[in-house]
Amino acid sequence: MSVKWTEEQQKVIDLRDCDILVSAAAGSGKTAVLVERILKRISDLKHPVDVDRLLVVTFTKAAAAQMRERICDAIEKKREEFPEDANLLRQSSLIHNAMITTIDSFCLFVVRNHFEEIHLDPNFRIADEGEIKLLEMDVLDELFAANYESEENEAFLRLVDTYSGKRNDQRVKDMVSKIYRMSSSSPWPKEWILGLAEEYQAKTPEEIWKIPVMELLLFNTKRLILDIRDELKELLAAAGEPDGPNRYVPVLQQDILMLEDIESCGDGRSFCDFFARLEFGRLPVIRGEQCDVQKKEAVQSKRNRIKEELKELKEKYFSVSGEELAAQLNRLRPLAEELLRLSLSYLEAIQEKKKKRRIADFADIEHFALQILVDGKTKQPRETAQE
Repeated sequence: MSVKWTEEQQKVIDLRDCDILVSAAAGSGKTAVLVERILKRISDLKHPVDVDRLLVVTFTKAAAAQMRERICDAIEKKREEFPEDANLLRQSSLIHNAMITTIDSFCLFVVRNHFEEIHLDPNFRIADEGEIKLLEMDVLDELFAANYESEENEAFLRLVDTYSGKRNDQRVKDMVSKIYRMSSSSPWPKEWILGLAEEYQAKTPEEIWKIPVMELLLFNTKRLILDIRDELKELLAAAGEPDGPNRYVPVLQQDILMLEDIESCGDGRSFCDFFARLEFGRLPVIRGEQCDVQKKEAVQSKRNRIKEELKELKEKYFSVSGEELAAQLNRLRPLAEELLRLSLSYLEAIQEKKKKRRIADFADIEHFALQILVDGKTKQPRETAQE
């Protein structure tokens, strides 16, 4: 008896020639749908695809083994229906070489087979987490010791004096280590670290508000305030009900009108002006017998939460002017540049140490695989990727 797929499941199985993203809850049949999609691809009468030309990536080795087994079973069941089908017989033999694996295993496969393209020593090994941790600590200590010994490194000493505690320089070391760890999550770690310095080059308020992170802040702030406005409209509707706190209606209407001004805000200065004008009126006193007490308390509670949320947003991001931000950024720029210089030196020192010891961790393997598959300068696929 054939499986009856839902409309959404069938769409996932049949969709071709485009990128798709499927989001589904646990137990909703994702694996079964993926197996069916693969089966349809390899048994297509017009454009069949060999199963060993597909890349199927899972989170764990156990999941990969289960996926391979289920695809094998699906092919065998299909062969029972069509015993004379030569293509199915071919897929049955190719499944054992199919790339059904974890992302770590796939990257390691690419690196092991193309190490010469990035001049990598083929005798490298995957180091355990403890060994990598000790290496990172040693390199960090060596880096700081070398900078202390340097006679012309005032920027380093100023950075340490500014951010370290009275007893040691651990806080600065933690900052360098954190930037390094975050960079390892980027496709191009060195470029990511160098890119952080660009945001400190803004010198005027106008330039600061055009920094990508600030533009994102303004975008998200406007969206958040519009959501809050819609929430206030719901409170207004509740207050306007026959047994609602009707005397709250004029105040809530004024709240909504005040937040409508966010629509016209375009740059950082206008956002700061908006928050400077932000002032909520007081709700009038209502006796318990004049409305439903629970509705009154619900409106009060939600409105108070909204006020606190906007107050926190103002204090955190819009309590200073663009001119003050520019002055702060100008003071921080030399410190930030020195911190990023240290972080880049740390990254390069770790890479050099690993190279000498012929060791790597799984983050390194991912980066090696990416270097093999993609040109770092043009960001275009290399011949190996095309292959």
